[in-house]
Amino acid sequence: MTETIPALFFRQAQRFGRQPLFWVKRSGRYQPMTWEDAAQLVNALSAFLLQEGVQRGDRVVILSENRPEWGIADLAIQRVGAWTVPLYPSLNEPDLLQILKDCEPAACVVSTPQQAQKLRAVRSQVPSIRLVIITDPDQASSPYERSWAHAIEEGQRLIPQAASQLEQRMQQISPEDTATLIYTSGTTGEPKGVMLSHRNFLSNAAACLKAIPIRAADRHLSFLPLSHVFERMAGWYLMLMAGASVAYAEGMDTVPQNMLEVRPSVMLGVPRFFEKLYARIQEGIQQAPPNKRRVIEWAVSIGRRTSSFRLARQPIPPGLWCQEWVANRLVFSKFNQRL
Repeated sequence: MTETIPALFFRQAQRFGRQPLFWVKRSGRYQPMTWEDAAQLVNALSAFLLQEGVQRGDRVVILSENRPEWGIADLAIQRVGAWTVPLYPSLNEPDLLQILKDCEPAACVVSTPQQAQKLRAVRSQVPSIRLVIITDPDQASSPYERSWAHAIEEGQRLIPQAASQLEQRMQQISPEDTATLIYTSGTTGEPKGVMLSHRNFLSNAAACLKAIPIRAADRHLSFLPLSHVFERMAGWYLMLMAGASVAYAEGMDTVPQNMLEVRPSVMLGVPRFFEKLYARIQEGIQQAPPNKRRVIEWAVSIGRRTSSFRLARQPIPPGLWCQEWVANRLVFSKFNQRL
């Protein structure tokens, strides 16, 4: 890969323009944000970070749940040559302090007043932090805190004079340069920061596209944490590379409801998620009346038989195809509505 992550984003933003990149639930319904709108926000936040003195190689923490601002901050940080340091929003104060002392960030982007409060509790012990941007409305309690709205508004004002320097910064980034510092979970010892380059991520994304033909028309429902490398690569950079859009679940508990609202064509999950989904379906089958349960079990047996032909890339016999058509009408169409 000869591109960097921010270069890939701006190339795709120019290509897809007014098509949706993000979907986020606000005022009770999912609303889109276009590639063009996202690019404007990335430009503005980049200009603001530049003014605030963020240098190449500086670490900038993102302490946030999955949301459009996460992706915008990630791209803006990388555009000025800094390293994104994504942290789990579930971290407690001692664990947060340990990581902050290790990576010595110049700035932090936090999502909610609750996350901001955790950072305030430990910030005095991390003198490297010169700037904190809070995405949700909150009362700034220190001179170094800025609201997201202020950062974007100020950045938009700065764009005309900062444009050439921003372009120069992005051109100076090499695919081999570090894009992020991701900390291990700490289950077998103290968390360790892993340095990953732009090429690391984009070569993985390109390999995924060869195996899984994700298209620009696809929509991904993101619910795994972006602070983990799996969702970061496959649920974010892979979608950028494919030109697909990303919808954000409100939380783990709302994933089934959000699936119905978003109608995603792509989802990423860990085995436990699919096991719980399967167990819920099986529970529903067992609670069904005996006659209905027999029909479902018959349909599943037909599905297994037709799947074996499809996996082997063989034609389905006409008689079995007719049975599958009936199974779809009676049973599978109802599952499809839920998924």
